[in-house]
Amino acid sequence: MKVQVHSTFQVNEYLDGVIEEKVSKLANYSDQIIEAEVYLKIGEKRHRHAEEQIVELRLTVPGHTFFAEEHSDLFEKAVASAADKVKRQLLRHKEQTTNHH
Repeated sequence: MKVQVHSTFQVNEYLDGVIEEKVSKLANYSDQIIEAEVYLKIGEKRHRHAEEQIVELRLTVPGHTFFAEEHSDLFEKAVASAADKVKRQLLRHKEQTTNHH
C-alpha cells in the first residue's frame, strides 16, 4: 500500500515514521487497500491553547473510500485516532460484505 502525506509544512522523519506505522497497520484489516492519503493541517490558535493539529486520512479500496478527520494538540495523537476510526470503518465494511455473500 502506498501512503502519501500532504502538508503545507516540512514533515520530520519522526512524524513521517509514525504516520507510516499507523497507516500500514490498516493493511491487516483489508488486503484490498489501493492507497492511503494523509493530510496534515494546522488550525487556528484557540484562546491561549496551542494550535490545533488536524489530520485527515483517506483510504481507497476498490469501489469504496474510507475517510476520517481528527483534531488534537499533537499530530501523533490525531494520526492514531484517525487510523482507529478508519480501522472500524474497514471492519464494518468487511462484515457487511461478507454477510451479504
